[in-house]
Amino acid sequence: MKAIANQNGFTYILALTVVMIMGIMLGMAGQSWKKIKQRELEEELIFRGDQVAEVVYQKMLCGNPGLDPLKVNQSLWPVNSPNGTILDDLVIGKEEPCNKSTKKFRLRPSAALDPTTNKQWQIIKPVGDTTRFLGVASVSTEEPLRKTFKDIYDSKLLDDKKQYSDWSFTWELKQNVNAKQLLPQNLNITR
Repeated sequence: MKAIANQNGFTYILALTVVMIMGIMLGMAGQSWKKIKQRELEEELIFRGDQVAEVVYQKMLCGNPGLDPLKVNQSLWPVNSPNGTILDDLVIGKEEPCNKSTKKFRLRPSAALDPTTNKQWQIIKPVGDTTRFLGVASVSTEEPLRKTFKDIYDSKLLDDKKQYSDWSFTWELKQNVNAKQLLPQNLNITR
């Protein structure tokens, strides 16, 4: 009878050990899934932000073919529109005169939303001009996993930022090397 009691105690301890090991492994798997989800959200944030930056850059080129630094802000869209904001206009599709023709600028509806919050982006405006649309940024204060963007952009504007809200998706990310030589090095922005 004593041998059976010892055997039951051993089985109980073995079962507790197995449950504890499974709990630890599930906790590790949960952390791994959290990192995977965050990486996917980051990629979507970059993808959508890049689309907005590209549309703003194309508008810059359309309204200011030589990218004259003195006329940069004049080539930007106004932030507010009859439909709400410029992002609302871009989802509908905005026709603009462009080099003696008309061009339609358009964003996918999902590109007008910050994927980290599923709300509209925070709009970035040039310093000293609160009426013009320079680009977008997330409102999330989470720390990003990604620290460098050298595989995506020539620019280092997004590198080593402490939170997603520091990632500013403006037309400056899209400018080519020749345009960089024409423009002031540090164009200030406000949010």
